[in-house]
Amino acid sequence: MNKLLSLAFIFFFISAAAQPLRIATYQYADNNRIANIQPFADELKSEYGFDAVVKSYPTVHAFIEAIRKDEVDIALINTFGYFLLQASGKSYPMRPLLALEVSETAKDNYKTAFLASASSSIHALEDIKAAAGKTRLALVAKGSTSGNLVPRLALSYAGIPDAETSFASVSYAGTHATAVEAILAGKADLATMGLTEYDRSLAKDSSNAAKLRLVWRSPEIPLGPVLFNKKLSGKKLRQIQDAFITLHVQSPTVLASIKAGWSEAKQATRYIAITDAFYDPFRKVLGNKDDLQRILQQFAD
Repeated sequence: MNKLLSLAFIFFFISAAAQPLRIATYQYADNNRIANIQPFADELKSEYGFDAVVKSYPTVHAFIEAIRKDEVDIALINTFGYFLLQASGKSYPMRPLLALEVSETAKDNYKTAFLASASSSIHALEDIKAAAGKTRLALVAKGSTSGNLVPRLALSYAGIPDAETSFASVSYAGTHATAVEAILAGKADLATMGLTEYDRSLAKDSSNAAKLRLVWRSPEIPLGPVLFNKKLSGKKLRQIQDAFITLHVQSPTVLASIKAGWSEAKQATRYIAITDAFYDPFRKVLGNKDDLQRILQQFAD
C-alpha cells in the first residue's frame, strides 16, 4: 500500500512538472491578444525549453476569476484588474513582480480623457457636478482602468461619489473608440476614454476637433503588472523574469509584439522588476484611499 502511494505521489509530481506554463491575459474589443503574447511563449521554448500555452479570457472579471482558481502561471493584467484582485478579500495565488516601464520624458502615454460635445456647458472637471443631473455619461467598460476606475476617481474628486445616482444616465460604450463615438453621435453628453483614443479620433478625421471638447485629462496611469504564480520558484522563476527583463535587448521584436496588444504600452521601453509598492503613488492620486476602496468594492466580485 505504501509503495502504491509513493508511486502515486511520484506520478503526480511528474505530471505537474510536465504541465505547460500557462500564460494568460484578457480580451479587448475583438483582440484576444494571444497573437501578441505567443512570440514570448515561443521565446521561452527556444531559449529555456519551457513549454507554454497562451490563454485569453473574455473580460477582466473572467480573468480575475481564472486567477483565483489557479488556472494561470503568468498573468498580464491591467491596473484595475490587479486592484480588484486585492480588494475582493478572496485569496489568489499570485504576486506582482514585473511591469512595463515608461520613460519619464514620455508625454501623454496612459491617461484618461473626459470629452463633451463642443456645444456642452461643461468646460472643465469642476463644471460636471452642476450639470450632472441633465448629463448622460458614457464610460468604457466595467474592468477598464482609464475608462472606468480613473473616471470615477476623478468624479469623486469633483464631488460626485456616486455616478449612478448623480447623472441622468450612466452607460458603458464597450470600447474606447465607441465612447468617443457616443459623443459624436449624440448618444452621450459626457464620455470618458483613454486619451490616446481621443488623439486617434482627431487624426482619423480633423473635423472632429470642432465637434469634441477635451474637458479634462488625468495624470499618468501606471501600466498593469505581470503577476507570477507563487508556485513558480527557484531557477525557473529567475529564468522567466530574466526573459522579460532582457526582451528589449535580446528580442525587441517580441517586446514590440506584446506592446502592440495594449495602446497604453506604446511608449513603454522595457520590463522592470517591481513590488506592490510600485502602485502606491497612483493609489493616492485624485483624492484619498477611501474613494479608491469604495470604487473597488463596487466592482469587486
